[in-house]
Amino acid sequence: MLSGRQTLGSIEQALSDLRREEAELNHRIDRATRAISDLHAQQGEAYRELARFRLETQAAEALGGRLSTAARQARRLLDERNEKLQALTEETRQADARRGERQRERDRLAEEREAAADRLDKLMGAVETRLAGDPAFLAQRERAETALRTAEAAREKARTAEADRAAKGKAYENDPLFVYLWGRGFGTAQYDRRGLVRTLDRWVAGLIRFQDARPNYALLTQIPDRLARHAERCEEAARAEADALAAFSRKAATDLAGEDIAQRIDDLGDTLAALDRELEGLEDQTAALQATLQTYASGEDEIYKAAESALSEALKGDDLRDLWREALATPSPDDEKIVRRLEDLGERIEDLSREVRQDRELQRNLIRRGDELTKVSRQFRQSGYDDWDSTFSDDNLTTVLLGELVKGAISGSDYWARAKKAHGRKQVRGGRTAFPGGFGLPHTMGGGSGGRSGGGGRSGGDGFSTGETF
Repeated sequence: MLSGRQTLGSIEQALSDLRREEAELNHRIDRATRAISDLHAQQGEAYRELARFRLETQAAEALGGRLSTAARQARRLLDERNEKLQALTEETRQADARRGERQRERDRLAEEREAAADRLDKLMGAVETRLAGDPAFLAQRERAETALRTAEAAREKARTAEADRAAKGKAYENDPLFVYLWGRGFGTAQYDRRGLVRTLDRWVAGLIRFQDARPNYALLTQIPDRLARHAERCEEAARAEADALAAFSRKAATDLAGEDIAQRIDDLGDTLAALDRELEGLEDQTAALQATLQTYASGEDEIYKAAESALSEALKGDDLRDLWREALATPSPDDEKIVRRLEDLGERIEDLSREVRQDRELQRNLIRRGDELTKVSRQFRQSGYDDWDSTFSDDNLTTVLLGELVKGAISGSDYWARAKKAHGRKQVRGGRTAFPGGFGLPHTMGGGSGGRSGGGGRSGGDGFSTGETF
């Protein structure tokens, strides 16, 4: 049996490992793209040497000038790009570090909350014993139970009246003439038509005997509203009685613990809820930065494209192809040495380009898997799955299944479906009598009415649709 906090901790650790792997891959891609640019620059230098060796002085200078200009422009652009990339990398590192720091703070507070909940749970027997002999508590419990039964009966009557209205009201609502006159307020102080319109409306009312039907329909619609308001008042009274009952339980627990331990658990839950909101903001910020960083690491940013274009344009043209052909046709060892260097540079560029293409595919895969893990982690927090009473019966959630999710073999929605199936809530010892119905218990111990609720979760929805791959 796994606790919710253990399960979430395993997910967070897997996410941290995946983000570290993603950062290392980004650095590797960036190094390779910069190496490719350097090799292109070396190609330009080799062609300039070949031009000086082969061409007339004026032609060689013209070609060399073109290549030099392109190389300088590319270098200037790459230097500018490198500054921006370094700043972006540092911003991403800082955002990720802030998330890690806040997550560690969350882990510490969650551990403190769990320890306090364990302590309260162990006090339940003593709280129950104390309250069992307290006449005031027993009287209040009777009042709370009576108020609850009254509220439930009132709500049932309101539902019945609403169903009755829907069934009996059809005969009126399916009559367009009745609906027309009812909408105009005919027969009431709100009706303000004059002249011919008033005469015609009176004639229509006579045809359908509106004056007889109107009070019946008015009563039919008013009863459910009155009963609904009465049910709300009864429910409010029941909540007040439950809060009064919760105060007895909390006071008994406070006396035994020497502190308002239930309130401390709630306060810790509120702090954790605020931290969760902060973490979500940091996750969104980091995701946006990583998307921009991926563009740079992949060489898809505008600055890199401009530098690459400047070099590639300079290395195109018939003059360079002619130089190559002449060097191959002439049995000169100097020519051949330069040609072999150009061939070697071309092969290295191709090898690096192939590696970059493979790494970019892996990068996209890593980002997708990291996003899925992040959403699973966020959904755990939002659903209160790391609360004190949260448990999981499937140990594979932190081993095999988590490994499959990290590898991308299953989706976040697949993992979440298994987590929901394995999820359960443990019962508080003595919670039914010490804190009847859970009233007064902290939210993260299954508490209901009475006291503030913290922990920010138990939304009920899973946030993932079937087959969703986000």
